[in-house]
Parts: sequence; structure tokens; C-alpha cells
Amino acid sequence: FGSSHFGSREHARARAPLRCDAGVRAGAMRLFVRDLAGRTLPVSVDGGADVACLQQQIEAAAGVPEDEQRLIYGGQSLVRDALLEDCGLEEESTVFLSLELSGGVKKRKKKTYTKPKKIKHKRKKVKLAVLKFYKVDSNDKVSRLRRECPHELCGPGVFMAMHFNRYYCGKCHLTYLIKKGEES
Repeated sequence: FGSSHFGSREHARARAPLRCDAGVRAGAMRLFVRDLAGRTLPVSVDGGADVACLQQQIEAAAGVPEDEQRLIYGGQSLVRDALLEDCGLEEESTVFLSLELSGGVKKRKKKTYTKPKKIKHKRKKVKLAVLKFYKVDSNDKVSRLRRECPHELCGPGVFMAMHFNRYYCGKCHLTYLIKKGEES
């Protein structure tokens, strides 16, 4: 039990209640508090005091309740149970006082839609669809059934869709119309 922290000075200091009276003492630290109106209030607190003690001093000086106070130093909000030394506060530091805001963003109404949602087009799944593009005859010769797209973006292997009056490439949108009486 020789290395126990229960008998250490830090633990005793943490358990001991801090005095938060406004009188100037030998170990006191003088701070400046800028309030909401832009006034600067001088406050004296003990060097080992915590933020709650500073909030009590501000309540006595400015009349702002402790639970509504929000103290900011160095761009960061001060935590209520943190020591002033740990927050980086030094002699004649300026702490900014703002108020805690209750609430948040206004609640939005739920939208009511006049039309039903548009049903997304579902493509038909065809197993082994590649077999429709080629034909193998009795001599084991493979011939193409569809026309390949001649556009430079598509290249070989991209076939054009065969409609009743036109050929259409789904990749580059190239369209060839079929004249009546002509079959390729």
C-alpha cells in the first residue's frame, strides 16, 4: 500500500472544499470577464479553484445564474469541474461570458406528397443473353445476328439493338433507320 494515491496531496486537495469568496488573497488570481453587454468585470479567484468557483463569482458580480453561464477562453468552452490552471488561465486572462442556449433547430413538418412515388423501371434479366447475338451453324461457323456499332466510342463487341424500324446503340445513342424493302 506504499504507492497508494489516497494519502497524496493531490487527492487531499481534490477532496478539500475550495473557498470561493471574493476577497483578494495572497494566492489569488485576478481575471477579467467580458459579459454579454461588452463590459469587463474584474474577478479574483484562488489559483487552485475550479470553473464552478469562477461561475459563482460571476453570478455574484453580474447576476447571471450559474446554470445559464457558458465561459469561453482561448476559443474553447470551459468545463465546470476543471481547474482554472488546467484550462490555461493565468493572471489577468480574459474570459468571455455567453449564455447557454436551450433548444436547437426548429422542427420540420413532415412532407405530404400529392402524387405517388414514380415506380423505377426494372430491367428484365435474361440468362445467357449473349447467345442471342451469335448463331452457330452446322459447320461450327459463328456468325453475328446483330449489327456492331461503328462509332469510335463503342468499339467491337457493342451491338446495336434491333427495333422494327431502326438499329439503336444504347452506349453512344447512334441510330440507323431501316428503309422499307431494305434488310441488312
